Amino acid sequence: MKHRSTVFFAILLWSAGFGASRPAAAVAPESGVPIEALVRTVAKKTGKRFVIDPRVHGTVQLIGEEPANVTYSEFLTMLQVEGFTAVESGGLVRVIPELIVRQSALPLVSGAASFPDAQYVAAVIPVQRIPAATLVPILRPLLPQQAHLAAAICSNSLLIVDTFANIRRIESLVAVLDTGDVYKVERCSAAVAHP
Repeated sequence: MKHRSTVFFAILLWSAGFGASRPAAAVAPESGVPIEALVRTVAKKTGKRFVIDPRVHGTVQLIGEEPANVTYSEFLTMLQVEGFTAVESGGLVRVIPELIVRQSALPLVSGAASFPDAQYVAAVIPVQRIPAATLVPILRPLLPQQAHLAAAICSNSLLIVDTFANIRRIESLVAVLDTGDVYKVERCSAAVAHP
């Protein structure tokens, strides 16, 4: 009986040693890439200067991509997955929690301007044929918590803060919903005073 347990123990040790002798590349890293390291890599690649908010921490799980190959657009998407974003102002890129992005100075989308899909921007969407305020309860559920959507009654337009891709989607929906006769804003000051 002692002999069997000794043989079993020896086999167990041998198999544990065999597993440890495998090359390290065969084992996938489970800890991910720290956000700070990813920011350093993107800063070096893009020449941009970054400031990281103290509330930003964690790791990004990169699968099929090396940190050195990450583009700025991909970087924004990776931050978004983790609940963060990057906002450029004053020659610096601030990496901040998404929940405070709408209080930041964001670029205004106009005309054919283009930005990375995951970049937060602001936009004014004109509405021609229906009251813009009627669209707010329809569209608001389509936006994330950190986005902003409001109707400007006197100009009959929507003010929106969200990612560039989502703003383009909302613009498309407004174009489809904005049907009928041209809506005329009358007595705007009375409507504002007594909504």
